[in-house]
Order: sequence, then structure tokens, then C-alpha cells
Amino acid sequence: MSDSLAGTVIDSLEFARSGASLRRSVALSALPRLADLLVATDGSLVFSLDGRRDAEGKSWLLLDVEAAPELRCQRCLGGLRHELKIKSRLQLVGPGEEWPDEDLADDSADAIEAEKELAVLSLVEDEVLLALPIAPRHDECEAPSAKAAGNGSSPFAALAALKKH
Repeated sequence: MSDSLAGTVIDSLEFARSGASLRRSVALSALPRLADLLVATDGSLVFSLDGRRDAEGKSWLLLDVEAAPELRCQRCLGGLRHELKIKSRLQLVGPGEEWPDEDLADDSADAIEAEKELAVLSLVEDEVLLALPIAPRHDECEAPSAKAAGNGSSPFAALAALKKH
């Protein structure tokens, strides 16, 4: 497996029709939108992308992603390791095809537009970003205090002292 995948594009419908597969390991630092949310970008994620065509003639991309990025806890601001195991079923909708509203009502699959030049890394990053918690935090931790940060008292204490004079 390699992480030299930045320029990898596929014809999504052809990939699905031919039953193609792609398996890679990608450095977290190679995913810029994800890297902005992480405490550290060391490590990698592993993904597999498989194309399928079902008996009804629908084209699908099956994406599995495993990673353990270190997010920033929104309560204590420390690192928080977050295990990800994503299994996405993506129905490809070609030009002029009707979007499948009723078929996807059970949330087990999503529909995406079929593209002649689908950037694989962007697709993987999109699915990872969608799977992250909005406000990650430890089960038990405390907010950082001014004394713990080495700042002494609260900045508001200095304002209160000014108000007395």
C-alpha cells in the first residue's frame, strides 16, 4: 500500500461497471481539510473502494475506511483518539438519471453524482469528515483553568481590580 494517491482519479461509472477495486494507505497529512481538525497529523488511514453493479443495473461504490485520528477535545483542548470504521454505500447517479429519494430512505446508502474524473482522495476525505463528531470530547475531563495553563488568575480578576480604583 502507498500514499502516493493525490492525483488518483477514476471514471466512477466505469469503475463500478467493471467491478474494480482500489486499496490504499494514506497519510493523514495528505488530507488537508482533515488535518486542520487534528492535534497531530502523524499516522495514516486505510481505505478500500470497490465498484459494483447490482441486478437492477444500478452502479455503486463501496467505501470502507479505518483510521484513528487524534482530534482536539472541545472541553479540555487535549488530544482525543477517535476510532473510525466507516462503511459507505454510494449509489452513482448518472447525468439525466432521477435521484433515488425513496430507495435511500433507510439511510443505509447515499447517492452521489457519477463523475468521469472522480478524485478518490477527496471522496475518502469527505466521508471521513462526515463521520467525525461535531464537538469531540472525552467522556470525563475538565475544562482547562487559567492556573493550570500557568497564567495565574483569571483575566477578569485583573479587570475587577481596575474597577475598584
